[in-house]
Amino acid sequence: MTSRSNFPNQFQQQSLDLINSLIEINAAVFFLVDPDLQHKGVVRYNLSSATESDYQKKFAHLDPLSPDNFHHSTDLVITLDSQISEQQLQQTEYYQQFMLPNKHRYVADILLRQSNRIIAVISVIRAPCSENFTAAELALLNKLQPFFEYALNAVYMPKRVAERQSLQEKYQLTLREVDVLELIIAGFSNKLIARELMVELPTIKTHLIHIYQKTAVTTRGELLARIISDLKHSL
Repeated sequence: MTSRSNFPNQFQQQSLDLINSLIEINAAVFFLVDPDLQHKGVVRYNLSSATESDYQKKFAHLDPLSPDNFHHSTDLVITLDSQISEQQLQQTEYYQQFMLPNKHRYVADILLRQSNRIIAVISVIRAPCSENFTAAELALLNKLQPFFEYALNAVYMPKRVAERQSLQEKYQLTLREVDVLELIIAGFSNKLIARELMVELPTIKTHLIHIYQKTAVTTRGELLARIISDLKHSL
């Protein structure tokens, strides 16, 4: 399932829903790419946060479709099978230890850029029991790519940046505290936030104490009410 909240990732959720309505997929993920190539602002479909965390910690550097391999390309959509043969893939640690346990086989990535740099990726995934993506399906994803890229750059990213900056400035939050706050609004528990941000649970609890202090609230419910109200009236 995708995340539960419409803030701040509604566009990402709707993009995955659109793709899922047009072609068959078993899982998908829409993530933003930081300059250090770390996933951020991740929205998943039928993919657990544990799987995403495992990927980031152990397997991202082994992925043949890592964005780092395509920053100088002009490809709009890339597939796993276009980068590596099935025989070679099955011999890799990435396939044996990550793809197989998670029942992933066929992957197509939509690359979204800003000034020729990849800033986001929509990755759609099919299981081994499914068929590979057809030429017609890949052509459809190629047609969707300009729409996703335009919406990302013209609407979503400016809005997301403005929302984060508004909260940070009003309450003097650190960037990490804003990250935590976003996930709280998205309905994540402390444990899931720790997993999402790949830090220890006590660290998240410390961030939460600071957020409560800075926003002058004492409960999660009060925090959500205040922040959602702020966002409705500030932009």
